[in-house]
Amino acid sequence: MSQSILRWTTLYTLFCTQVPPTDALNSSAFQSYQPAFANLLGDSPSIVELVTSDLQLFHEAGVYHAPTKALWVASDMITNSSNRFILRVTGLDSPSSIHVEYINHTIPNPVGAYRYVTGTPLGDIILFVAQGTMAKAPPGGIYALNPFPPYNSSLLLGSYGDYPFNSPDDVTVSPDGTIWMTDPVYGFGQGSRPVPLLPNQVYSFNPSTNDVRVVADGFGRPNGVKASPDGGTIYIGDTGAQIGNGTLDFQGPRTIYAFDRVGNFLTHRRVFATPQALASAPDGIKVDSHGNVWAAVFGKGVYVWDAEGTLLGTVALPGTVGNLGFGEPGFTNAISLA
Repeated sequence: MSQSILRWTTLYTLFCTQVPPTDALNSSAFQSYQPAFANLLGDSPSIVELVTSDLQLFHEAGVYHAPTKALWVASDMITNSSNRFILRVTGLDSPSSIHVEYINHTIPNPVGAYRYVTGTPLGDIILFVAQGTMAKAPPGGIYALNPFPPYNSSLLLGSYGDYPFNSPDDVTVSPDGTIWMTDPVYGFGQGSRPVPLLPNQVYSFNPSTNDVRVVADGFGRPNGVKASPDGGTIYIGDTGAQIGNGTLDFQGPRTIYAFDRVGNFLTHRRVFATPQALASAPDGIKVDSHGNVWAAVFGKGVYVWDAEGTLLGTVALPGTVGNLGFGEPGFTNAISLA
């Protein structure tokens, strides 16, 4: 299989317990910089290729729904398709049992996702943020998808007042139920969205009160966003070095920032981490239950930092990793999508 196919179409699982490696990559893929990384991965971590496709699947989202043992993912833009695919992947413990189900949906170009389980009124749903299309409806924004049949969805937030969103990219939820969303201008550069009417910004949305506000600006391209386990820190990745048309701006940001949350505001912006590898930038990010920050880094694999911003280690994968997600504790602790 060529690299050009592998970078877009392969779903891997990282086993963090004593699971014998089967077919994929060996221990040389793991680079440890701190002793804590070995403790995090377990005695004999391995990476197994689960499934591949000729289409550009398994690219974004990466949300594990524990009650149904299903991983929800979104595709990249598919040639000759008017919408990105949403896929439900089950049988994650073995390549022989893997099952990929295409979900019928009307969410316009879904990208980032997060499982909402805290509080009311939303309950157990999968949040998807959608870039939108050139059409006004359905709009880009935040959608709620039912993780149980018939997998129906509904729009939660489709604009910032009179302004349509640019092309929402990622979403997270803090423990109190507040939703946080990034909105870069990538859709315009890719030809799937009109001329942007808003800056590159980050928004919060309270579904209980319908309060929506700008909480952070001054980004090149805000991308991944995740909350710490206690919700006191919000991590936001800026991939401004990646213009979106295949070129790289070496003067642009490729950084994860950390913000303190104080009430409805984000304060004390500081650089949390910047990958040191050439031409790399953090795309999708996740935070584990210990507060470690995991990032899918363009062209390099997965990087892991502790809550103090110390690089613990890296996991090399072929091609360009777009996002990742967590599965069953102590078994499939991390699933990366390339």
